[in-house]
Amino acid sequence: MILEFNSDPAELKNVRQKVADFCSDNLIKVNILNIKLAIDEAVQNIIRYAYKFDKTKKIIIKLEKISADSFKVEIRDFGQQVPIDQIKHRALDDIKPGGLGVHFIKSISKEMTYEHKDEAGTLLTLVF
Repeated sequence: MILEFNSDPAELKNVRQKVADFCSDNLIKVNILNIKLAIDEAVQNIIRYAYKFDKTKKIIIKLEKISADSFKVEIRDFGQQVPIDQIKHRALDDIKPGGLGVHFIKSISKEMTYEHKDEAGTLLTLVF
């Protein structure tokens, strides 16, 4: 399944629902709340860092079943690239709001990789 939508935070509710529907329709046995959290955090980071809150940019998510209890998610943006070595969470003992999205994504997913695309943007691949 391929989802294509604008970088508007209002789209996140629909994305979460379509991810849940995909898992249900394909009988994938995963913790859907955690999956939705990880994907939501990733898309929020794209909106914030790659697109600087521009609501008109394109985001593409590809969902692919691997097995009865695993699937792959590819999240593609076409925005400003952040150096891969700078994509990390803040220290967990630094108590303040925000900054833990990458920590949640890494904790929830089995695999997480970033790949810059030559033309523009980044491809985030997650396996759950």
